[in-house]
Amino acid sequence: MNIPLRHFIIYFIALTALRGNFVWSKNTKIENYGIQQSTGICQLYNGTICREYLANCYVFIAPNVTMNDLEERLKAAHGVIKESKDMNSNCRKYALPSLCLSSLPICRTPERTNLLYFANLAVYTNLYTGNDTRKKRFVSRDHKSTNFFLKKKSIFYDDVFSKDVSSKYPPTKESENLKRICREECELLENELCQKEYAIAKRHPVIGMVGVEECQKLPQHKDCSSLGITIEVDETDDCYWQDGSRYRGIQNVSVSGKACLRWSWLMKEISDFPELIGHNYCRNPGSSQNSPWCFVDDKSLDRIIEPCQVQKCAIKLWLSTASIILLIVVLIVATYFIITCKRKNSDGMKNIQNINTPNAGNNIYGNSQLNSNQDMGRIPLNSSMEHVGMPSKSMEKSSLLRIPHFTLQDVEFFEELGEGAFGKVYKGQLKQANKKIVNVAIKALKENASVKTQQDFRREIELISDLKHQNIVCILGVILNKEPYCMLFEYMANGDLHEFLISNSPMEKKQLLQLEFLQIAMQISEGMEYLSGHHYVHRDLAARNCLVNEGLVVKISDFGLSRDIYSSDYYRVQSKSLLPVRWMPSESILYGKFTTESDIWSFGVVLWEIYSYGMQPYSGYSNPEVIHLIRSRQLLSCPENCPTAVYSLMIECWHEQAVKRPTFADISHRLRTWYEGHIKIDNNKA
Repeated sequence: MNIPLRHFIIYFIALTALRGNFVWSKNTKIENYGIQQSTGICQLYNGTICREYLANCYVFIAPNVTMNDLEERLKAAHGVIKESKDMNSNCRKYALPSLCLSSLPICRTPERTNLLYFANLAVYTNLYTGNDTRKKRFVSRDHKSTNFFLKKKSIFYDDVFSKDVSSKYPPTKESENLKRICREECELLENELCQKEYAIAKRHPVIGMVGVEECQKLPQHKDCSSLGITIEVDETDDCYWQDGSRYRGIQNVSVSGKACLRWSWLMKEISDFPELIGHNYCRNPGSSQNSPWCFVDDKSLDRIIEPCQVQKCAIKLWLSTASIILLIVVLIVATYFIITCKRKNSDGMKNIQNINTPNAGNNIYGNSQLNSNQDMGRIPLNSSMEHVGMPSKSMEKSSLLRIPHFTLQDVEFFEELGEGAFGKVYKGQLKQANKKIVNVAIKALKENASVKTQQDFRREIELISDLKHQNIVCILGVILNKEPYCMLFEYMANGDLHEFLISNSPMEKKQLLQLEFLQIAMQISEGMEYLSGHHYVHRDLAARNCLVNEGLVVKISDFGLSRDIYSSDYYRVQSKSLLPVRWMPSESILYGKFTTESDIWSFGVVLWEIYSYGMQPYSGYSNPEVIHLIRSRQLLSCPENCPTAVYSLMIECWHEQAVKRPTFADISHRLRTWYEGHIKIDNNKA
């Protein structure tokens, strides 16, 4: 580190003074004659917690604190961050560098800061000292030394601050020439990527001891400490592939010509999609749509989403290829005409190289043609497993072998119950090996199904084969030897829960007891607790997909029956598949995000259905209106005769932040406690 000679001399004199060359009183206190307690000093970082970011760097240590103090505080804050469940993974990686660079900013000119500090400390230490009566006592050995220091002090100020150091004595975090966190990155963290986490950190007692930067107070300086936050933009990206989820271009206008709004204004889940921070460019977060889109202003609906004016790369590639082919054709035609004109202008002489060239006839191998007429139709479901993407060796380990296999002669079809994605669902009877006859629901695969549909049919068998729970409709067997291929399920005598509730409602001059309401809800929650514990997401939990058996036994199913009576429960959003929007949270509607937490929201709606005797949620509103109501947090009202505690549980299930919704284990525990409490009350009354 190159220090000018005059600085070195003053630095040496300052250190000499501090080592005792001048008289110090035992009770000496430095008065406020230029040396203030708000001063700081630069030290070489020798800790461990911030070594990755501050190794070999001089950092600014604030007054009334040591580097060891800061190190202990940082370790405690880092421990809180690692154990926190409220922090998004995309935000977590910036937490430690942000804390390190906030609490220990890097000194740009440590030698000048320390030189100024020690020189002034030496001057005023040898000029003044204090006693109990605060009487100032001059203790310097002679007036010449005092005048010498004052003169050097003046020279020192003029020299140090005449160049690139912007601060003035005393050096503080705000005034000193330090590398602070880049203001733009700080604001991106606070306002977009880590908005929730930043708010928690400012109020947290442990993290607050370290301190979080006030982004608005940071200086605008190009030479700043970067956290590595980048805005994902590629100006050359002018088209998109597939659904556009990887598009990073700069188009920010919708198809209707409206300007896109900044994502952070409307996207509450922006921390899940770091590609959205810091801009208003078209994107497709989470593949929620078929192409890049954005939010735009709309007078009637306040804020809506619209696709953007971005071309698909496949179309652009086709146009480019067509243009190239056209250009080549034009060049060939032009070349042909040029050659023809030259030949006409020649003297009629033939090229000597072509005189003895034989005339090429038919191919010497003959005009044979391979007979390639092969059967390219669909692959039968009972063919070898290799045809559907599963090796025959692994078939022995497949769950298909653990499920009982039956033939069409073992079942008898009765009435049609409805139609699902794979085909029709029937009520029937199954004759088992012990000659016992049981009622079954038969889920049949439609004839002439495509290869993909057959694969999906097999995949569903494999997925549900391991589900064994008293509140889940379990598979009893399969028929795969001959069409129609079928899945066999236990038959539930009282149909689906929606019809059961309506048939037992006051409209039918009937009524369910509070104990029966709780019994139904508790069984569904326990079934969902089992599914979530096995990492299954239902995606369509509703009363219509729960079946009721004798004895008020309720089991979760997903036959997906597409009867006319349920057609209004589904809505096609942005040309995608039909979605049950009345049972879905906003993150599922807007971003196609289905999780256990979205199933918990749906359970809250099912709970509302139970206490409303099967009434349709948001009855009287169209599906687009329902989407607007859910996004604007206009929740379903409390059903008549519904206990306050149960409605409070519904509200918790509909929490705007998915992580704050209760778990299915917690829901089951509460419902069981209420159920057992009702039984005790009824027993006491009896």
